[in-house]
Amino acid sequence: MQKNALGRGLGALISGAAKRGGPGMAEAVPGMEGVAGGVVGMGSEAGEGVSVGSAGVNQVAITSIVPSPMQPRKTFRDEQLTELMESIREHGLIQPLVVRKVNGRLELIAGERRFRACQKLGLGEVPVIEREAGDREVLEMALIENLQREDLNPVEEAEAYTRLAKEFGLRQEDIAQRVGKNRATVANAMRLLDLAAPVRGLLAQGLITTGHAKALLGLRDASLQAMVADMVVRNGMTVRQTEQQVQKELAGTGSAPAAAKAGKPKGPDLGAHLHRIQSNLRQHFATQVTLQHTPKKGRIEIEYYGDDDLGRILELLGIEAE
Repeated sequence: MQKNALGRGLGALISGAAKRGGPGMAEAVPGMEGVAGGVVGMGSEAGEGVSVGSAGVNQVAITSIVPSPMQPRKTFRDEQLTELMESIREHGLIQPLVVRKVNGRLELIAGERRFRACQKLGLGEVPVIEREAGDREVLEMALIENLQREDLNPVEEAEAYTRLAKEFGLRQEDIAQRVGKNRATVANAMRLLDLAAPVRGLLAQGLITTGHAKALLGLRDASLQAMVADMVVRNGMTVRQTEQQVQKELAGTGSAPAAAKAGKPKGPDLGAHLHRIQSNLRQHFATQVTLQHTPKKGRIEIEYYGDDDLGRILELLGIEAE
């Protein structure tokens, strides 16, 4: 079941951990003269992100801040940045940036879009809250901040989950708890990285949806997968049409160029009905499924890749992993 909130929330991660600074929030931000009086307060769209108190807010040179290498978001839409710049120009920078000290410099934890907008506006100084945080916590906060605004594309989200798993040894259950999603959602997102690189590119650009991508995962051959994805974009195919095309390719009756199919191992000689069953099983489990059948007995083989993938398949089967 989908959780109602994103884990503990970004505010909970930041709350109480900020280093104590000056006596209170500055009334104006140097460098903001003429930009809504340089007001720094609460409650404007320019303050998107976390909600923190005024204690511990300091003004620092914007040149002393560097972006975080933990930022999962790779692309920033120009129109959104322009809108934010207009908001800051009119109302001032409402919400301080959140930073940590790394090797004598201030590294951004939360508020990169605000940071970029302030850079473009040519501000000399910005309000910040400095706090202590390890790499894992920084990645968690950046991920949660972006998920709360739905700013990550599916590939960026999958990469962030995978990074939490690989670099910090978190299980899918741990990740799901931290970001407020169920484990199956996290597992399915991470599987998007199994797509061929050209297909991931189409997904990141929004040219295909996660529904299309999930259907394409049924094709194990990378070149065939990419060619079907190209068909989807060129022909404006729906998810259902994509699923049907994938089934045709798996059955050997698709229209993708023969070069993409060259060298594909031939499966058992199944009738059309059993081919459809095998294709439907592959779609359902989003992995390779082999159906072997004789009049008296048969066998179904389901491939999985690691413990998490096995857990995902068991969950689809309604079987407890314990």
